[in-house]
Amino acid sequence: MKLEKIKPLIIIIVLFILAFAIRAEAYNIGGVPKDSKQFYKDQSGLPYFSEMDSYYNYRLTMNYLNKGMLGDTKVNGEDWDLHSYYPPGRPVDYPPLIVYVTSFAYRIVNIFGDYPLTVVAYWIGAVIGSLCVIPAYLFTRRISNDYGGIAAAIIIGLTPVYVSHTYAGFFDTDMFNMILPLLFVWLFVESINADTLKRRLTFLVGAIISILLFSMAWVGYIFYVALIGAFIIVYFILRHLMGVERETYKSRIEWLVNQRELSMFLLLIIIGGLLLGLLRGFPALIGSISGLFSGVQLQATAQTTAYPNVYVSVSELQVPSFLEGNPFLPNQVSVLGGVGGLLPFLCGLLGVGALIWRIRSLEAPRVEVKKRGKRAGKKSKFIKYRRIPNIEEKRGEYLSYLSLICVWLLLTGYAVTKGFRFLSLFAIPLGISAGIFTGYFVEYLRDNLKSRTSIAIVAFIAGILLIYPFQVSVIAKILVGIIAILIVLSINNEKFRATSMMILVTLAIVSAPVSGAHALTSSVVPGTDDGMWNSLTWIKNNTSRDTVVMSWWDFGHLFAVAADRPVTFDGGSQNTPRAYWIGKALLTDNESLSLGILTMLSTSGDMAYNTLDNYTHNSSLSVKILTETLGLPRDDAREVMINKYKLTGAQADNVLKYSHPDKKKPFVLILSSDMLAKAAWWSYFGSWDFDKKEGEHYAYYTSLVASKPEVAGNVTRIVTVNDPSGMVGVLIEKMANETNATIVLMGANGTSEKIKPHRLILIEGNQLVKNEIVDENSPFGLLVVGSEDSYMTVIMDKKLEDSMFTKLFLLGGFNQTSFKLLHQEPGVLVWTRA
Repeated sequence: MKLEKIKPLIIIIVLFILAFAIRAEAYNIGGVPKDSKQFYKDQSGLPYFSEMDSYYNYRLTMNYLNKGMLGDTKVNGEDWDLHSYYPPGRPVDYPPLIVYVTSFAYRIVNIFGDYPLTVVAYWIGAVIGSLCVIPAYLFTRRISNDYGGIAAAIIIGLTPVYVSHTYAGFFDTDMFNMILPLLFVWLFVESINADTLKRRLTFLVGAIISILLFSMAWVGYIFYVALIGAFIIVYFILRHLMGVERETYKSRIEWLVNQRELSMFLLLIIIGGLLLGLLRGFPALIGSISGLFSGVQLQATAQTTAYPNVYVSVSELQVPSFLEGNPFLPNQVSVLGGVGGLLPFLCGLLGVGALIWRIRSLEAPRVEVKKRGKRAGKKSKFIKYRRIPNIEEKRGEYLSYLSLICVWLLLTGYAVTKGFRFLSLFAIPLGISAGIFTGYFVEYLRDNLKSRTSIAIVAFIAGILLIYPFQVSVIAKILVGIIAILIVLSINNEKFRATSMMILVTLAIVSAPVSGAHALTSSVVPGTDDGMWNSLTWIKNNTSRDTVVMSWWDFGHLFAVAADRPVTFDGGSQNTPRAYWIGKALLTDNESLSLGILTMLSTSGDMAYNTLDNYTHNSSLSVKILTETLGLPRDDAREVMINKYKLTGAQADNVLKYSHPDKKKPFVLILSSDMLAKAAWWSYFGSWDFDKKEGEHYAYYTSLVASKPEVAGNVTRIVTVNDPSGMVGVLIEKMANETNATIVLMGANGTSEKIKPHRLILIEGNQLVKNEIVDENSPFGLLVVGSEDSYMTVIMDKKLEDSMFTKLFLLGGFNQTSFKLLHQEPGVLVWTRA
């Protein structure tokens, strides 16, 4: 009896340990070769964070602990960030819960020892993310049983799209995106079903606290309030259509007063709205409500100017495909894979059917009831029948579950069509529904399968499904299926045999999410390394405080933390004109223009093109004027603006004080190896055609590993592979004093095509040996770098051959005079104005 009482607690502990242990695996950074792991750890041995938003959250938390505010300073009473979007910085309008929770945890753990903030931030996402198994288990267990609760907890807690944002080393607000919505919905449903007023109010207060906390973690928290409202509407419609009532009532007033769903929702709106208004401000509350309706426009994010929208390059905002690859296996690119594979998805859909079956199975004899106080023979408009009270109560309860799950699935399913980032929202009701199906299904098997043969068949299938996601051989899968049969049939006690079958089936259903989550966390690579961190530390120690750090946006938050210098472009300023200008500075072959762009952005920010827009009222024309003048001396630029583009002298001077400032801010330009893979995007924005409203994607294809020469007679051959599929490579042949190189494209049928490069650039031992045009009509250039008897190659689109990125990063500044190299680390070059 005691064991039965503490069983839920034991299950919860085991579920949390499982969820946390899989997330903790990321600490081992299994995606990094063993001999390179130290390169991806800080001086204390802690791996670097896995993505760059973590550094923004870390910096805000550090500010809060040191200054008592999230920003660097106050501007007009508002927290202001001087490190981001410099100049002028930007307001810290950011959900603060992650800062408050991490600061609280930091203070608590430091009571027992000396733990740096980096350590607390590194682990807290894994802890908070794992907590979602608790409400998932308790909620689903109430609807079904322990098996269903366990299945739901594992499917939800180890949903691939959620684990990918909550493992150790991923310090972002995503950690709250399951635990708080689950708590809110579960506690609200409990407030409806509680049997006393005191318990109802207690659960409602818990729900209100949950949504208050969630409002400090995600601006879309209001979605879940709307979800509850939609659920109640659907529930009352279905209840009316099905003739389901909890009790009979004498009048409309009495009926209305006794509707728990309505009364609890009204209290939620009144009390919760008042507290939210006091906590977040009533304008923010109204803004969140209006934002709920504008949220459906995510894929059509309006561009207020003619500049390109950088959000098209953010994978989380892309609409996911329904299926990619093996449907049974988890992945990060499709709906099926993102929720754990086909089996959890199907079980989630079948859970709706299981609830309908459950409601129908509660049918009981009905007794007709006539309405009192009315003419004989006229029946009530509200109550046609009265069923046995406890049966009727249960039917109403399960109908509410059905209404909730259906509405939840439909609304979050619609949200998924607006972006991949919303897939984790969909995974919550899907996991609960899958758990409901699992619980009912294993009970059905227990009650209806009695023969050893039928149990053996179920065990065999469950065994295969259990091992399938681990991608072992067919023989191994069959072997596991046979072992499952032997285990089940070896149990003589009928009750224990049925229990073992139920456990096997439950494990089979959750196997894919578990294996997918483990595969993900065991292949983590930190988002940065010693090369970048040491470069930023050098900048911090060797440049003036007003030095501005510039690069593509991805590492902006890291720059602000490690270099402690302002940045022009980061993850909080992606969708701004700076995406075009930074891309242009990297793509152009005009070094004076590139330097002019960087000087303008680092000194005056957006002021030059914003001021010019006020005169031209045409962003496309403003860009044309600046592109033509930023690379010119000030006087020449003024002449072009006045004589060619008809600006007045005063207008030209007003623009020039921002585009060609007298007092230039010092800046550093960081170029790193990761930007090779990102070239398709920075070149797309940098090549933006303001008339056609499109850009061009240009790319580098670097060899995967260095290759050793192979000597055959008087010919030395080097072969490199420049594509993971092995379909693209380079063949280099060296004969006496002549070196030839060709690009090789492999066909699917084994044939190959050799393409001469447009330009061949050959570097041997840091010496430029060849830089010449080979084939005017070829679309690709080729760089070959030989060092210590090994060769690396880079195939590039012809447009990139003379780009500033190629000149500065791949050629080390060869043949340019506008920039000088300040510092170099493995994979990172730091440049400044010459």
